[in-house]
Amino acid sequence: MILQDKRRARFFYKYFSKIYDYINPIFYSKQMRELVINVAEIKKGDLVLEVGCGTGYTTEEIVRVVGEENVVGVDLTPEQLEKAVKKLNCNFLLGDAENLPFKDNIFDAAISAGSIEYWPNPLRGIEEMVRVTKSGGKVVILAPRKPDNPIVRKFAESIMLFPSTQQCVAWFLKAGLEDIRYYEIGPYPFWSKLAVVVAGRVP
Repeated sequence: MILQDKRRARFFYKYFSKIYDYINPIFYSKQMRELVINVAEIKKGDLVLEVGCGTGYTTEEIVRVVGEENVVGVDLTPEQLEKAVKKLNCNFLLGDAENLPFKDNIFDAAISAGSIEYWPNPLRGIEEMVRVTKSGGKVVILAPRKPDNPIVRKFAESIMLFPSTQQCVAWFLKAGLEDIRYYEIGPYPFWSKLAVVVAGRVP
């Protein structure tokens, strides 16, 4: 898969970051962002990690709940982070989802929206999110669903990962998460299952 390689993904987003904030809302609606935040069960004062924060699109919604000072965002692409820093006064770090630069049991919740499809080892990334989250905290991801049309699916999967809902749930189970819930959602009524949101609780 072309973009499921960290070097190529970083190169892609170096340039895509210039138009990312215009394109992203077409596929990732406010309703979808709100669902991600709601299932994370975060509250004011919680310390929240966002993995693959990009330009801060989901970060803005997290900040509305917990405040800027309580959000840590990690992304692999400097150009994406530069845009996030201009928007929000959060703690943004250059980092790898599969090797998070934090000690164990730090965060009250860990969220990743629209990033897992670029990870070479998605299970490793989820395990890292579990590792840095406190017991009882939620781990939440939003991932693009595998396209139903076989022709579209073949083309899409040549570019990046499009996991099935069942695959995402299986990764959460292997990572040791409990109380796993999933929600298939899309930005429009005619595109109602574009993505899946999966949430699990750290034992």
